[in-house]
Amino acid sequence: MSAGTILARAARRLWLVWMPVIFATLAISVLTASQQTGVSLLAIMVAGALVIMSLGDWFSAELAANRAS
Repeated sequence: MSAGTILARAARRLWLVWMPVIFATLAISVLTASQQTGVSLLAIMVAGALVIMSLGDWFSAELAANRAS
């Protein structure tokens, strides 16, 4: 697989998989912010973890593209 294909797939995965999930968890955080259940804080922590995982996915795709070229 070429480097361009690897990066294109990683970008597609970033925008079609990671971003909607991150935005959904942030929306849950905003919608539950007025409640005192702790769900809002948990959703923010989950969104932060998802951002870190998506960056790891992108960096591993960058490494794979560098190896392929």
